[in-house]
Amino acid sequence: MAQRSPLPAHPPDARFPTLPDLPEGSGAPRAVGVELEFGALAPDAAAELCRDVAGGRVRQVSASEWRVEDSRLGTLKVYLDTALRPEGTDRAAEVGVAVARQVVPIEIVTEPLAQDRLEAADALAAALAEAGAEGSRAHLVHSFGLHLNVTLADPETGRDLPRVARAFALLEDWLRARDPMDMSRRVLPFTAPFPPGFRDALAALAPDAPPAALFDLIDAHLSSRNHGLDLMPAYAHLAPERFARHPAAAGAVAARPAYHFRQPESRLGEAGWSLAYDWRRWWLVERVAADDALAARLAAAADGAAVTAALGPLAALAPAGGPAAEEA
Repeated sequence: MAQRSPLPAHPPDARFPTLPDLPEGSGAPRAVGVELEFGALAPDAAAELCRDVAGGRVRQVSASEWRVEDSRLGTLKVYLDTALRPEGTDRAAEVGVAVARQVVPIEIVTEPLAQDRLEAADALAAALAEAGAEGSRAHLVHSFGLHLNVTLADPETGRDLPRVARAFALLEDWLRARDPMDMSRRVLPFTAPFPPGFRDALAALAPDAPPAALFDLIDAHLSSRNHGLDLMPAYAHLAPERFARHPAAAGAVAARPAYHFRQPESRLGEAGWSLAYDWRRWWLVERVAADDALAARLAAAADGAAVTAALGPLAALAPAGGPAAEEA
């Protein structure tokens, strides 16, 4: 195992800091995939903009899906984000897309990217906003998300999974209070907070507990993947036979060795917002996961003020008031 770097006590200066080393990791670079939802921009126009910003060539797969291949961000998928999206390329499918676009977001999905490519992904998000793409707070009916798929530090056995899940559980209520979600996101089930029983059980979990101990808790407390941190893709990857018996297996879960962070909103066009804002909030989760003493202090914290005090300068990674407050 590579020697671990010292853990910083203050927020890093970089907009996209490299994730801290976790005890179970090999020190190998970890990738992150980005899923960005938005409205007010046609999917074909979004695909062409991706090509203009990141290079490559556009290929239409169906009336509701495009690919931008060989771009500087790898292959980008651009599609209408619904299981009911029209397939095919005939006139009926095109009409279906035109109707669905009024209520269904467009989504751009990247391949797993090296962390140093997140700046380029952020440039693409900025270009989309400049072209008129709208995030979740532009209209009351919008409910658009930003998802980060962060590769496990130990993708073979997932030994880091319990400590990161625990760190997220210790921070989740505080993160939500620091920057409350838009009403359109709160009323939908896609990013529900962890149930209190699951949160409390995670807080009591030893940081070096085996993944099977986490799976026991998931089986006992979670019935779906619709939480701010979706653990089901990693569960399905690490223990496919066991996961097949879980209720979530009946849904569309793509097994992969990654944390699926669904907490943040898509805020294209909002003052002060960028992908870096949400990346730094995830970085804080992993910073807590890497520090057993800090995690223990958070587990003992009685309220949000105590969490803020325990974090010290690191609390600035999740500024109270949201992106605009960070820029102030």
